[in-house]
Amino acid sequence: MLSMTPAGGLWAQELKFDGYLNSGMGFVVDDNKDNDAYLKAFGVDTESNGYRFRLNGSYTNKAKNAGARFRLQGQRRIDVSGYLSMPYAYGWLGFFDNIITVTGGIVMDSTWETRDWWWDDDQGEGLGLLLKVTPFKGLDFGVGAYTISQQGAGRNNILSYNGRLPNFRDITLKPKDAKYTFNFAYTMTDTFRLGASFRTRNRASWEPVNGSYTTDDYAYKGREESSQLIGEFRLLAVEGLTAVAVGVFDTLEEFSDKGNTTLSETISYERDNLNVGFNAVQFFYNAQTDGKDTDPSLLFNLWGSYAIDNVVPRVDLVYLMGGRSQTVTNDKQWDRRGFEVEDAKGARGVDDDYSVFSIRPSVNFNVNKGTFLEIGDMINIDFGNYDGAYIDSGDANKRSRLTNVFYIDVRFSF
Repeated sequence: MLSMTPAGGLWAQELKFDGYLNSGMGFVVDDNKDNDAYLKAFGVDTESNGYRFRLNGSYTNKAKNAGARFRLQGQRRIDVSGYLSMPYAYGWLGFFDNIITVTGGIVMDSTWETRDWWWDDDQGEGLGLLLKVTPFKGLDFGVGAYTISQQGAGRNNILSYNGRLPNFRDITLKPKDAKYTFNFAYTMTDTFRLGASFRTRNRASWEPVNGSYTTDDYAYKGREESSQLIGEFRLLAVEGLTAVAVGVFDTLEEFSDKGNTTLSETISYERDNLNVGFNAVQFFYNAQTDGKDTDPSLLFNLWGSYAIDNVVPRVDLVYLMGGRSQTVTNDKQWDRRGFEVEDAKGARGVDDDYSVFSIRPSVNFNVNKGTFLEIGDMINIDFGNYDGAYIDSGDANKRSRLTNVFYIDVRFSF
Protein backbone atom coordinates (compact mmCIF):
# COMPACT_ATOMS: atom_id res chain seq x y z
CA MET A 1 0.00 0.00 0.00
CA LEU A 2 2.86 2.37 0.74
CA SER A 3 4.34 1.64 -2.68
CA MET A 4 1.10 2.76 -4.31
CA THR A 5 1.07 6.13 -2.58
CA PRO A 6 3.31 8.02 -5.02
CA ALA A 7 1.68 6.35 -8.03
CA GLY A 8 -0.81 9.02 -9.03
CA GLY A 9 -2.42 9.62 -5.65
CA LEU A 10 -4.05 6.19 -5.47
CA TRP A 11 -4.09 6.18 -1.66
CA ALA A 12 -5.82 9.52 -1.33
CA GLN A 13 -8.33 9.15 -4.16
CA GLU A 14 -9.33 5.53 -4.60
CA LEU A 15 -8.16 3.34 -1.72
CA LYS A 16 -9.98 4.17 1.51
CA PHE A 17 -9.93 2.83 5.04
CA ASP A 18 -12.16 3.43 8.04
CA GLY A 19 -13.18 1.61 11.18
CA TYR A 20 -13.80 1.79 14.88
CA LEU A 21 -13.16 0.21 18.25
CA ASN A 22 -15.84 -0.16 20.93
CA SER A 23 -15.50 -1.55 24.43
CA GLY A 24 -16.48 -0.75 27.97
CA MET A 25 -16.87 -2.05 31.48
CA GLY A 26 -19.90 -2.81 33.61
CA PHE A 27 -20.35 -3.43 37.34
CA VAL A 28 -23.28 -5.83 37.82
CA VAL A 29 -25.22 -6.59 41.01
CA ASP A 30 -28.58 -8.27 41.60
CA ASP A 31 -30.80 -9.38 44.47
CA ASN A 32 -30.25 -13.11 43.95
CA LYS A 33 -28.70 -14.26 47.22
CA ASP A 34 -26.61 -16.88 45.42
CA ASN A 35 -24.90 -14.45 43.00
CA ASP A 36 -21.83 -12.32 43.60
CA ALA A 37 -21.32 -8.91 42.02
CA TYR A 38 -18.99 -8.94 39.03
CA LEU A 39 -17.17 -6.80 36.49
CA LYS A 40 -17.40 -7.54 32.80
CA ALA A 41 -15.98 -5.97 29.63
CA PHE A 42 -18.82 -5.19 27.24
CA GLY A 43 -19.41 -2.79 24.34
CA VAL A 44 -22.91 -1.31 24.65
CA ASP A 45 -22.82 0.53 21.33
CA THR A 46 -22.01 -2.62 19.31
CA GLU A 47 -23.72 -5.15 21.59
CA SER A 48 -20.42 -7.01 21.90
CA ASN A 49 -18.98 -9.04 24.75
CA GLY A 50 -15.42 -7.92 25.32
CA TYR A 51 -15.00 -5.51 22.42
CA ARG A 52 -15.54 -4.98 18.72
CA PHE A 53 -12.80 -3.85 16.33
CA ARG A 54 -13.46 -3.27 12.63
CA LEU A 55 -11.19 -2.17 9.83
CA ASN A 56 -12.92 -1.59 6.49
CA GLY A 57 -11.14 -1.15 3.20
CA SER A 58 -12.52 -0.22 -0.22
CA TYR A 59 -11.05 0.38 -3.66
CA THR A 60 -12.76 1.89 -6.72
CA ASN A 61 -11.07 2.33 -10.09
CA LYS A 62 -10.96 5.69 -11.85
CA ALA A 63 -13.79 4.77 -14.20
CA LYS A 64 -16.01 3.95 -11.18
CA ASN A 65 -17.07 0.66 -12.77
CA ALA A 66 -15.03 -1.81 -10.70
CA GLY A 67 -13.94 -2.12 -7.14
CA ALA A 68 -13.36 -4.27 -4.09
CA ARG A 69 -14.23 -4.18 -0.40
CA PHE A 70 -13.11 -6.09 2.67
CA ARG A 71 -13.47 -6.06 6.43
CA LEU A 72 -11.19 -7.33 9.18
CA GLN A 73 -12.96 -7.81 12.49
CA GLY A 74 -12.42 -9.00 16.04
CA GLN A 75 -15.30 -9.29 18.51
CA ARG A 76 -17.20 -11.32 21.11
CA ARG A 77 -15.64 -14.77 20.54
CA ILE A 78 -12.10 -15.12 19.30
CA ASP A 79 -11.94 -18.78 20.32
CA VAL A 80 -13.68 -19.76 17.07
CA SER A 81 -11.72 -17.56 14.64
CA GLY A 82 -8.65 -16.11 16.29
CA TYR A 83 -8.29 -12.39 16.88
CA LEU A 84 -9.46 -11.41 13.39
CA SER A 85 -12.07 -12.72 11.00
CA MET A 86 -13.05 -11.55 7.52
CA PRO A 87 -16.86 -11.11 7.41
CA TYR A 88 -16.67 -9.99 3.80
CA ALA A 89 -14.17 -9.70 0.98
CA TYR A 90 -15.54 -9.20 -2.51
CA GLY A 91 -15.04 -7.49 -5.83
CA TRP A 92 -17.63 -5.91 -8.10
CA LEU A 93 -17.93 -5.00 -11.76
CA GLY A 94 -20.35 -2.48 -13.26
CA PHE A 95 -21.84 -2.54 -16.74
CA PHE A 96 -23.89 0.02 -18.74
CA ASP A 97 -23.02 2.92 -16.42
CA ASN A 98 -23.46 0.62 -13.41
CA ILE A 99 -27.05 -0.19 -14.22
CA ILE A 100 -25.95 -3.81 -13.79
CA THR A 101 -23.37 -4.83 -11.21
CA VAL A 102 -21.99 -8.29 -10.49
CA THR A 103 -20.44 -8.95 -7.10
CA GLY A 104 -18.39 -12.05 -6.22
CA GLY A 105 -16.57 -13.34 -3.15
CA ILE A 106 -17.68 -13.25 0.47
CA VAL A 107 -20.52 -10.86 -0.25
CA MET A 108 -22.03 -8.32 2.15
CA ASP A 109 -24.44 -5.84 0.53
CA SER A 110 -26.52 -3.47 2.66
CA THR A 111 -28.86 -2.23 -0.09
CA TRP A 112 -31.85 -4.15 1.25
CA GLU A 113 -31.15 -3.98 5.00
CA THR A 114 -34.06 -2.69 7.06
CA ARG A 115 -33.69 0.46 9.14
CA ASP A 116 -35.86 -0.37 12.12
CA TRP A 117 -34.59 -0.65 15.69
CA TRP A 118 -35.09 -4.37 16.29
CA TRP A 119 -34.53 -6.39 13.10
CA ASP A 120 -32.06 -4.07 11.31
CA ASP A 121 -30.93 -6.73 8.83
CA ASP A 122 -31.55 -8.40 5.47
CA GLN A 123 -31.66 -12.00 4.23
CA GLY A 124 -27.91 -12.42 4.57
CA GLU A 125 -25.31 -13.19 1.93
CA GLY A 126 -22.15 -15.30 2.04
CA LEU A 127 -19.70 -16.91 -0.35
CA GLY A 128 -21.20 -16.62 -3.81
CA LEU A 129 -22.47 -14.16 -6.41
CA LEU A 130 -24.90 -11.24 -6.36
CA LEU A 131 -26.48 -9.70 -9.47
CA LYS A 132 -27.87 -6.22 -8.88
CA VAL A 133 -29.90 -4.19 -11.39
CA THR A 134 -30.64 -0.48 -10.96
CA PRO A 135 -32.67 0.68 -13.99
CA PHE A 136 -32.84 4.18 -12.54
CA LYS A 137 -31.93 5.87 -9.28
CA GLY A 138 -34.15 4.65 -6.46
CA LEU A 139 -35.08 1.25 -7.93
CA ASP A 140 -32.91 -1.75 -6.99
CA PHE A 141 -33.38 -5.41 -7.85
CA GLY A 142 -31.02 -8.15 -6.67
CA VAL A 143 -30.61 -11.91 -7.03
CA GLY A 144 -27.99 -13.78 -5.02
CA ALA A 145 -26.74 -17.37 -4.88
CA TYR A 146 -24.50 -18.55 -2.01
CA THR A 147 -22.90 -21.86 -1.03
CA ILE A 148 -21.97 -20.96 2.55
CA SER A 149 -23.35 -18.28 4.89
CA GLN A 150 -21.57 -16.08 7.40
CA GLN A 151 -22.31 -17.03 10.99
CA GLY A 152 -23.78 -14.50 13.38
CA ALA A 153 -21.91 -11.79 15.26
CA GLY A 154 -21.64 -14.07 18.28
CA ARG A 155 -19.34 -16.29 16.21
CA ASN A 156 -17.44 -13.33 14.77
CA ASN A 157 -19.27 -13.64 11.40
CA ILE A 158 -16.99 -16.45 10.28
CA LEU A 159 -17.66 -19.02 7.58
CA SER A 160 -18.20 -22.30 9.42
CA TYR A 161 -18.26 -25.91 8.17
CA ASN A 162 -19.54 -28.46 10.70
CA GLY A 163 -18.36 -26.26 13.56
CA ARG A 164 -14.90 -25.58 12.16
CA LEU A 165 -13.29 -23.28 9.62
CA PRO A 166 -13.94 -24.61 6.11
CA ASN A 167 -11.83 -26.19 3.46
CA PHE A 168 -13.63 -24.76 0.44
CA ARG A 169 -12.87 -27.92 -1.50
CA ASP A 170 -15.59 -29.57 0.59
CA ILE A 171 -18.25 -26.88 0.06
CA THR A 172 -20.31 -28.62 -2.63
CA LEU A 173 -24.07 -28.16 -2.34
CA LYS A 174 -26.74 -29.55 -4.58
CA PRO A 175 -28.29 -26.68 -6.55
CA LYS A 176 -31.58 -27.00 -4.63
CA ASP A 177 -29.74 -26.66 -1.30
CA ALA A 178 -27.88 -23.41 -2.01
CA LYS A 179 -29.12 -20.16 -0.51
CA TYR A 180 -30.91 -17.95 -3.03
CA THR A 181 -32.10 -14.43 -2.25
CA PHE A 182 -34.46 -12.20 -4.25
CA ASN A 183 -34.53 -8.52 -3.34
CA PHE A 184 -36.44 -5.38 -4.32
CA ALA A 185 -36.48 -1.79 -3.12
CA TYR A 186 -38.00 1.39 -4.49
CA THR A 187 -37.33 4.83 -3.06
CA MET A 188 -39.27 7.95 -4.03
CA THR A 189 -37.08 10.81 -2.90
CA ASP A 190 -38.41 12.67 0.15
CA THR A 191 -41.60 10.58 0.05
CA PHE A 192 -41.25 6.88 0.93
CA ARG A 193 -39.24 3.70 0.49
CA LEU A 194 -40.73 0.26 -0.04
CA GLY A 195 -38.65 -2.93 0.17
CA ALA A 196 -39.15 -6.68 0.05
CA SER A 197 -36.80 -9.66 0.06
CA PHE A 198 -37.16 -13.43 -0.01
CA ARG A 199 -34.82 -16.27 0.94
CA THR A 200 -35.17 -19.91 -0.04
CA ARG A 201 -34.79 -22.79 2.40
CA ASN A 202 -31.18 -23.96 2.19
CA ARG A 203 -28.30 -25.84 3.80
CA ALA A 204 -25.69 -23.11 3.44
CA SER A 205 -25.02 -22.85 7.17
CA TRP A 206 -23.63 -26.42 7.09
CA GLU A 207 -25.27 -27.66 10.29
CA PRO A 208 -25.59 -31.45 9.89
CA VAL A 209 -28.08 -33.90 11.36
CA ASN A 210 -26.35 -37.01 12.72
CA GLY A 211 -23.22 -36.14 10.80
CA SER A 212 -24.92 -36.00 7.39
CA TYR A 213 -25.81 -33.05 5.14
CA THR A 214 -27.90 -35.10 2.74
CA THR A 215 -30.42 -36.95 4.90
CA ASP A 216 -34.11 -36.18 4.53
CA ASP A 217 -34.37 -35.27 8.22
CA TYR A 218 -31.97 -32.33 7.87
CA ALA A 219 -33.16 -29.84 10.50
CA TYR A 220 -32.67 -26.55 8.59
CA LYS A 221 -31.87 -24.91 11.94
CA GLY A 222 -28.57 -23.35 10.96
CA ARG A 223 -28.28 -19.59 10.62
CA GLU A 224 -30.37 -18.26 7.72
CA GLU A 225 -31.36 -21.75 6.53
CA SER A 226 -35.14 -21.28 6.77
CA SER A 227 -37.27 -19.76 4.04
CA GLN A 228 -38.06 -16.16 4.92
CA LEU A 229 -39.84 -13.07 3.64
CA ILE A 230 -39.11 -9.51 4.80
CA GLY A 231 -41.17 -6.44 3.97
CA GLU A 232 -40.35 -2.83 4.87
CA PHE A 233 -41.94 0.61 4.56
CA ARG A 234 -40.20 3.90 5.39
CA LEU A 235 -41.89 7.29 5.44
CA LEU A 236 -39.52 10.00 4.18
CA ALA A 237 -41.92 12.89 3.65
CA VAL A 238 -41.52 14.68 7.01
CA GLU A 239 -38.26 16.43 7.84
CA GLY A 240 -36.81 15.25 11.14
CA LEU A 241 -39.17 12.27 11.34
CA THR A 242 -38.02 8.65 11.11
CA ALA A 243 -40.86 6.18 10.60
CA VAL A 244 -40.21 2.55 9.69
CA ALA A 245 -42.42 -0.55 9.71
CA VAL A 246 -41.00 -4.04 9.11
CA GLY A 247 -42.56 -7.49 8.90
CA VAL A 248 -40.46 -10.67 9.04
CA PHE A 249 -42.12 -13.99 8.22
CA ASP A 250 -39.85 -16.94 8.96
CA THR A 251 -39.97 -20.71 8.29
CA LEU A 252 -42.37 -20.25 5.37
CA GLU A 253 -41.99 -23.89 4.30
CA GLU A 254 -43.82 -24.96 7.48
CA PHE A 255 -45.44 -21.69 8.40
CA SER A 256 -48.76 -23.00 9.73
CA ASP A 257 -46.96 -25.35 12.16
CA LYS A 258 -43.60 -23.73 12.92
CA GLY A 259 -43.62 -20.29 11.34
CA ASN A 260 -42.67 -17.16 13.27
CA THR A 261 -43.78 -13.60 12.61
CA THR A 262 -41.96 -10.51 13.87
CA LEU A 263 -43.47 -7.05 13.38
CA SER A 264 -41.26 -4.08 14.18
CA GLU A 265 -42.17 -0.38 14.20
CA THR A 266 -39.72 2.47 14.75
CA ILE A 267 -40.63 6.12 15.01
CA SER A 268 -38.53 9.07 16.17
CA TYR A 269 -38.51 12.82 15.78
CA GLU A 270 -35.56 15.17 16.02
CA ARG A 271 -35.82 18.93 16.27
CA ASP A 272 -33.04 21.25 17.32
CA ASN A 273 -31.41 19.55 20.33
CA LEU A 274 -34.35 17.31 21.24
CA ASN A 275 -34.66 13.72 20.00
CA VAL A 276 -37.50 11.41 21.08
CA GLY A 277 -38.51 7.98 19.85
CA PHE A 278 -40.73 4.97 20.31
CA ASN A 279 -40.02 1.38 19.23
CA ALA A 280 -42.49 -1.48 19.32
CA VAL A 281 -41.99 -5.16 18.44
CA GLN A 282 -44.54 -7.98 18.31
CA PHE A 283 -43.47 -11.63 18.24
CA PHE A 284 -45.94 -14.33 17.14
CA TYR A 285 -44.86 -17.99 17.23
CA ASN A 286 -46.59 -20.99 15.67
CA ALA A 287 -44.18 -23.37 17.39
CA GLN A 288 -45.70 -25.06 20.41
CA THR A 289 -44.55 -25.27 24.03
CA ASP A 290 -45.46 -28.44 25.93
CA GLY A 291 -47.96 -29.29 23.21
CA LYS A 292 -49.79 -25.97 23.58
CA ASP A 293 -49.93 -22.86 21.41
CA THR A 294 -47.41 -20.20 22.33
CA ASP A 295 -48.29 -16.80 23.79
CA PRO A 296 -47.20 -13.75 21.77
CA SER A 297 -44.51 -11.43 23.13
CA LEU A 298 -44.77 -7.63 23.04
CA LEU A 299 -41.91 -5.17 23.51
CA PHE A 300 -42.20 -1.39 23.92
CA ASN A 301 -39.29 1.05 24.10
CA LEU A 302 -39.73 4.78 24.79
CA TRP A 303 -36.67 7.00 24.80
CA GLY A 304 -35.63 10.63 24.69
CA SER A 305 -32.44 12.69 24.63
CA TYR A 306 -31.44 16.35 24.69
CA ALA A 307 -28.10 17.65 23.45
CA ILE A 308 -26.31 20.34 25.45
CA ASP A 309 -23.35 21.15 23.20
CA ASN A 310 -21.40 17.85 23.11
CA VAL A 311 -23.12 16.40 26.18
CA VAL A 312 -26.26 14.33 25.52
CA PRO A 313 -28.34 13.06 28.48
CA ARG A 314 -30.77 10.26 27.58
CA VAL A 315 -33.40 8.05 29.21
CA ASP A 316 -34.66 4.67 27.91
CA LEU A 317 -37.76 2.87 29.20
CA VAL A 318 -38.60 -0.70 28.13
CA TYR A 319 -41.47 -3.02 28.94
CA LEU A 320 -41.42 -6.56 27.55
CA MET A 321 -44.31 -8.96 28.02
CA GLY A 322 -43.24 -12.51 27.26
CA GLY A 323 -39.49 -12.21 27.68
CA ARG A 324 -36.55 -11.52 29.99
CA SER A 325 -33.65 -9.15 30.27
CA GLN A 326 -30.34 -10.62 29.17
CA THR A 327 -28.81 -9.66 32.52
CA VAL A 328 -30.62 -12.69 34.04
CA THR A 329 -29.68 -15.11 31.23
CA ASN A 330 -26.36 -16.69 30.36
CA ASP A 331 -25.76 -13.88 27.86
CA LYS A 332 -25.19 -11.33 30.66
CA GLN A 333 -25.56 -8.36 28.29
CA TRP A 334 -26.88 -4.82 28.81
CA ASP A 335 -27.11 -3.32 25.34
CA ARG A 336 -30.25 -1.39 24.36
CA ARG A 337 -31.71 -4.48 22.68
CA GLY A 338 -30.56 -6.70 25.53
CA PHE A 339 -33.80 -8.65 25.90
CA GLU A 340 -34.52 -12.35 25.31
CA VAL A 341 -37.74 -13.59 23.70
CA GLU A 342 -36.99 -16.81 21.84
CA ASP A 343 -36.08 -18.86 24.93
CA ALA A 344 -38.70 -17.24 27.19
CA LYS A 345 -41.89 -18.12 25.34
CA GLY A 346 -44.86 -19.27 27.41
CA ALA A 347 -47.57 -21.79 26.56
CA ARG A 348 -51.03 -20.31 26.08
CA GLY A 349 -53.27 -20.75 29.12
CA VAL A 350 -50.38 -21.81 31.39
CA ASP A 351 -48.77 -19.78 34.21
CA ASP A 352 -45.24 -19.87 32.82
CA ASP A 353 -44.87 -16.31 31.57
CA TYR A 354 -42.02 -13.83 32.00
CA SER A 355 -41.94 -10.06 31.74
CA VAL A 356 -39.46 -7.28 32.43
CA PHE A 357 -39.45 -3.53 33.05
CA SER A 358 -36.21 -1.66 32.38
CA ILE A 359 -35.03 1.91 32.91
CA ARG A 360 -31.70 3.28 31.70
CA PRO A 361 -30.50 6.84 32.37
CA SER A 362 -27.28 7.64 30.52
CA VAL A 363 -25.18 10.52 29.26
CA ASN A 364 -22.92 10.72 26.19
CA PHE A 365 -19.83 12.91 25.98
CA ASN A 366 -19.17 13.31 22.25
CA VAL A 367 -15.65 14.10 21.09
CA ASN A 368 -16.49 14.02 17.38
CA LYS A 369 -18.69 12.04 15.03
CA GLY A 370 -18.44 8.38 16.04
CA THR A 371 -16.14 8.97 19.01
CA PHE A 372 -17.69 9.26 22.47
CA LEU A 373 -17.79 8.22 26.11
CA GLU A 374 -21.09 6.99 27.56
CA ILE A 375 -21.84 6.59 31.25
CA GLY A 376 -25.07 4.85 32.17
CA ASP A 377 -27.01 2.71 34.60
CA MET A 378 -29.41 -0.03 33.49
CA ILE A 379 -31.98 -1.24 36.03
CA ASN A 380 -33.99 -4.36 35.12
CA ILE A 381 -36.88 -5.76 37.13
CA ASP A 382 -37.73 -9.23 35.82
CA PHE A 383 -40.98 -10.96 36.77
CA GLY A 384 -42.45 -14.44 36.50
CA ASN A 385 -46.14 -15.15 37.08
CA TYR A 386 -45.55 -18.37 39.02
CA ASP A 387 -43.88 -19.30 42.30
CA GLY A 388 -40.18 -20.03 41.99
CA ALA A 389 -39.68 -18.18 38.70
CA TYR A 390 -36.52 -16.60 40.14
CA ILE A 391 -35.79 -18.96 43.01
CA ASP A 392 -32.73 -18.48 45.19
CA SER A 393 -31.52 -19.94 48.47
CA GLY A 394 -33.40 -17.28 50.44
CA ASP A 395 -36.83 -17.70 48.84
CA ALA A 396 -38.10 -20.84 47.08
CA ASN A 397 -41.20 -18.96 45.84
CA LYS A 398 -39.47 -15.83 44.58
CA ARG A 399 -41.15 -14.38 41.49
CA SER A 400 -38.90 -11.44 40.62
CA ARG A 401 -35.28 -10.44 40.21
CA LEU A 402 -33.71 -6.98 40.32
CA THR A 403 -30.51 -6.40 38.35
CA ASN A 404 -28.46 -3.21 38.21
CA VAL A 405 -25.58 -2.47 35.81
CA PHE A 406 -23.46 0.66 36.13
CA TYR A 407 -21.32 0.92 33.00
CA ILE A 408 -18.91 3.02 31.01
CA ASP A 409 -18.79 2.61 27.23
CA VAL A 410 -16.16 4.02 24.85
CA ARG A 411 -16.17 4.16 21.06
CA PHE A 412 -13.32 5.47 18.91
CA SER A 413 -13.83 5.89 15.14
CA PHE A 414 -11.15 6.52 12.58
